[in-house]
Amino acid sequence: MSARELSSDSPWLIVHPAPNGRRARLRLFCFHYAGATASIFRSWRDGLPDWVELVAVQLPGREYRLAEPLLEDAKPIVDALVESVPVMLDLPFVFFGHSMGALIAFDLARALRERGYGEPALFVASGRNAPRYRWRDAGIQTLPDDAFIAAVCDYNGTPEALVAEPDLRDLWLPRLRADLTVSATYRYTKAFPLNCPMLVLHGTDDGLVGDEGLKGWRAETRGPVRYVKHPGNHFFLHSDEQRVLAELNIELTSVLGVAQREQQAKPDQTEALASFSAPANTYVIEDRRI
Repeated sequence: MSARELSSDSPWLIVHPAPNGRRARLRLFCFHYAGATASIFRSWRDGLPDWVELVAVQLPGREYRLAEPLLEDAKPIVDALVESVPVMLDLPFVFFGHSMGALIAFDLARALRERGYGEPALFVASGRNAPRYRWRDAGIQTLPDDAFIAAVCDYNGTPEALVAEPDLRDLWLPRLRADLTVSATYRYTKAFPLNCPMLVLHGTDDGLVGDEGLKGWRAETRGPVRYVKHPGNHFFLHSDEQRVLAELNIELTSVLGVAQREQQAKPDQTEALASFSAPANTYVIEDRRI
């Protein structure tokens, strides 16, 4: 049985269950970056604790959703996910989003809270400035094909085959344009901050993020925020995957422990635990803008 067959009825979610038939104790939702697919998280299953169920979010217009129209705005994506995700919120859950995926995950976290589903036990923002900051390369999505390809190749994460093979390029270019339009046209709205802890990951040589933008995530939660630098460019989650997973596992273990203590607490202790917030553990950020 494939991971796709183990998903919910929604085409938006691909489930990679806890191994060896173990019952999951925490659910990790992963949101891919622009131009990518949910498959980028397939290798993560082996690097996660065996009590974690990995759920990869798949946007339309790619892989088994190839026949569906691409979306160029965050709102219809979030509107669809807020209908699909709640059935899987029976466990403590964590959101991980890289680049464009961080925006989708952030708006979804807010939307779920508004509907009374609670918040993630942890929010992980990877390779993205805080959502109130305009994307540095807004407008790139409107360039002619040759200029567009040259611009995105400067991110140093585009496989050569996608550019060199006409058939692959014809599939990839519209998808990437649509996803980058999501980033370029994203509209931030003011709302009460989240209450969950945050982990903010960034590459030392990622020119798409900066010191001010990364610090901006602190305004989006009342919980502690921890920053971790990884060697590499915008796609450090691949080049430094082992360490990314190691940092993530530290946080997953921590939030699971908090969730278990809350479940075991007496009714009169629950409120005190829910209001507890540890001091932020903040790393020094280097702005290595290129």
